[in-house]
Amino acid sequence: MDNLQNINFNRLKYLIPAIPLVLFVIIFFLLPQIAMVEFSFDESLAFGKIKDTFTFTNYIKFFTDKFYLKVLFKSFLLGLAVALVTIPFGYVLAYALWKSEGKKRKILYICILFPLFTNLVVRLYGWRIMLSSAGPISWFLQAVGIADQPVNMLYNWPAVVLGLFVESVPYFVLILFSVLTLINPRYLDVAYDLGASSIKTFIKVTWPLSLPGVVAGGILTYIWSFGAYATPTILGSEKHWTLAVHAERQILSIRDWPYGSAMGIIIMFFTLLIMYVQSRLFKGAQTFRQNS
Repeated sequence: MDNLQNINFNRLKYLIPAIPLVLFVIIFFLLPQIAMVEFSFDESLAFGKIKDTFTFTNYIKFFTDKFYLKVLFKSFLLGLAVALVTIPFGYVLAYALWKSEGKKRKILYICILFPLFTNLVVRLYGWRIMLSSAGPISWFLQAVGIADQPVNMLYNWPAVVLGLFVESVPYFVLILFSVLTLINPRYLDVAYDLGASSIKTFIKVTWPLSLPGVVAGGILTYIWSFGAYATPTILGSEKHWTLAVHAERQILSIRDWPYGSAMGIIIMFFTLLIMYVQSRLFKGAQTFRQNS
């Protein structure tokens, strides 16, 4: 009995350092989510007051409102557009980082991580200056004769996609690079020994083995863009706002906490749904590869 207690204590003592992290997650993530779920089933009254009840009115109101359904669809499209832009460019960067060595790798690594050293909002306002009609890009286009007047590249779809791409690509590169480093170099050597070219080796060996990183990074990019708040607000106009921005406006501006909370729960639901579908597809692909 004493030996069993000692074994249990030895196992539990390794969990003690995790207690602060668990408490942090519960207090700052889990409890607010529970409160948001509870608010989403309440009823909003005049002057920001809330009636404590249980009703699906907020969800019914959302899914019968063509405007917010359109916003939800645009949020999906935005996430897809940013993912499609990030994956090829991010793959090139991750591949270059993987193939580089010594000082070259350190320089590339610093260049990729450097944007993360600055606050997100500061970076976005930097891009706002760059893309404005008085910014350096507009000045350059006029200097080389491409434009004959100041060009304003703000408050449109490409500006929002560009901002989200710049935010997402460092994380995508880091995820993909961590997967690429797990590829056994002997696989590449064997492919070359068998007469495969560099392109064929990439298609047959590197690409399939790096797919877990591509999928994980792509899903992260999609989710990041789908629920983006700061970038559409700073670089886009009202018609480019995601559902997250409208949820914030409902809560803080209109003071309709139940409806805004319902929007937040809908965002969380679709985020978890995307992650679930991705995990099932990836698991199915792995099973198919093992059986084939």
